[in-house]
Amino acid sequence: MVKIEDILDPISVKNFFQNYWQKKHLVIRRNKFKNLFDFNMLDKYLNRYPYVKSLQILDYDDNDTRWCLDKHKKLKQPMLKKNEVYDLWRKGKSFVIPFAEYEHKPLVDICFELEKYFANGQANIYASPKAGSKSFPPHKDSTENFLFHTEGRVKWTLYKDFDNKEVLDEFYLEAGDLLYIPIGMWHKVDAPGPRILISIHFANKKDQSLKKFNISSPKDSKRRRWYNWLPEIPKPKKKAPQRLMNKPRWSKPYFTKKI
Repeated sequence: MVKIEDILDPISVKNFFQNYWQKKHLVIRRNKFKNLFDFNMLDKYLNRYPYVKSLQILDYDDNDTRWCLDKHKKLKQPMLKKNEVYDLWRKGKSFVIPFAEYEHKPLVDICFELEKYFANGQANIYASPKAGSKSFPPHKDSTENFLFHTEGRVKWTLYKDFDNKEVLDEFYLEAGDLLYIPIGMWHKVDAPGPRILISIHFANKKDQSLKKFNISSPKDSKRRRWYNWLPEIPKPKKKAPQRLMNKPRWSKPYFTKKI
């Protein structure tokens, strides 16, 4: 199981909650957690379409409209065929996979661990196929966001407030890097090329504070656990070496030379 110390490494847990939590963003540059979700996993996921839990396509109609697989009827959107989804990806549209934590066990492990400190959360995967793929416009979120970068480079712009006139920080993150953004921080993402990042985000527990901090037990979690469905195949027993009986023995000289 992954621990919060692994997630925040090399920042200590105490340092994070005292100096960053609910206060300011944190950039951790390292070569870690690159295997959470990659383009090969995305390929398998999209090839299951439409038999997937959910999928969103940003700017699918070139009018900044987000297409949603699980809400297309309610939104009066067409049900896209698989080849149409493929064409939109090749055209450069960014895809979002909500509720993706059960696509890979390490994602579930991260959720279980962070939910000891936060309320229930989820993982959303954001993928872009090429440079210039559109993402969301500047916005803020109502959750604590831990953003794991797993493929490509991403340009982040953080703003001081809602009018987006004053840039608080601007930087590029690459595969393995982690970004924490507190609730309410305005931000924007630009993709200079193919990329995948995972937003694992959580609301705060009720009345959570540094003076009275509640760390719950994984046993109290209502999250569905990850089961190991692999069959238990017994290992073959090692056979003791058998000594062959009546094996002919040779003695020197092996051959006799007639003179």
